[in-house]
Amino acid sequence: MAADMNLVLKVLELVFGLVAWALLASVHGFWAWGGQHWVMFVLVTCWVVTLLLLILSKAGIFSNDTVDLIYAILAALCYITAAIVQCVNADRNNWGHHYWGNPVFDRHAASAAFAVFTCILYIIDAVMTFKGKGKQVLPK
Repeated sequence: MAADMNLVLKVLELVFGLVAWALLASVHGFWAWGGQHWVMFVLVTCWVVTLLLLILSKAGIFSNDTVDLIYAILAALCYITAAIVQCVNADRNNWGHHYWGNPVFDRHAASAAFAVFTCILYIIDAVMTFKGKGKQVLPK
């Protein structure tokens, strides 16, 4: 079964971005320190734009490699800044583990990790689009 590499990357970007978004949203507002609104903005906006580009591309309504390349680069840059902010916030919440662990730190750290993974996916997407290989079919 062959799969479109662009489709696989976009779906992985959506899944990893959604997991990062859900983990961040699960932390209560009291623990939302500086930059959390930026991180949430990046996660939600990139998720929505990626979904729209995927739907428009697969429906045959709009497909432009230049737009995809510019978006993938911008999304990767935004995600790396969001991941850095999230790592700093995770470190701020690392006030020591008691017997049951520290769920606020764990969620912030996991959200940061998924933000980094998503950033890597956007970088791969940008490189594949730049090289013109985003539309190739994966081997069976």
